[in-house]
Amino acid sequence: MKEIEDYCTIDSVYEDEMNLKGSRFIGIVMPCPDETYIQSNLSVVSKKYPNATHYCYGAIYNGSERKERYSDNGEPSGTAGKPIQFVLNSTECTNIMCIVVRYFGGTLLGTGGLVHAYTETSKLACKDLKKIERRACAVFRFTLDYPYYSIFESKCRDLMAKRPECDYYEKVDIKAWIRIANKDEFVRRITDLTERHARLMELPSEYI
Repeated sequence: MKEIEDYCTIDSVYEDEMNLKGSRFIGIVMPCPDETYIQSNLSVVSKKYPNATHYCYGAIYNGSERKERYSDNGEPSGTAGKPIQFVLNSTECTNIMCIVVRYFGGTLLGTGGLVHAYTETSKLACKDLKKIERRACAVFRFTLDYPYYSIFESKCRDLMAKRPECDYYEKVDIKAWIRIANKDEFVRRITDLTERHARLMELPSEYI
């Protein structure tokens, strides 16, 4: 199974627009964690901007495993969805979608004009994105005797993505989040620290 990786995304909606020869182009950038969000995002936008001529989009989703989808929604092939997708890829974000709404203004723009309009509208909508890093972590649960626990954090703090969760009983039960790149080094340090007595249980990886 492929190891999960860090990625950047967004958690807000961004919007901007431009006009070209009478046509109004509105770009809306929204979170899109998986494929099901594509239709729900389109539904939200079409209700906000009803009766538009086109609702074209590009989407990158599925976390670090990045899947892509785009649509020209009736515009000539390659003039809308691909330009939007190109701009999204340039943001280096995933779990993101850009919908460009067009209200036709009566003047045909031609292939070059459409590519320009959809590209520039997407750029405007993406220009102020506040990116959020999702950090991929290996997750371990294990138990330490108190003498080992007293030095555990100081020895391993630099490898952990956040403070561990600890329950204090006869021994200390610990759940630790370790950056994927530090996983092997963490196992080595715990093994050395406890003289091979610790039994590490690796849980499913998580993003934090």
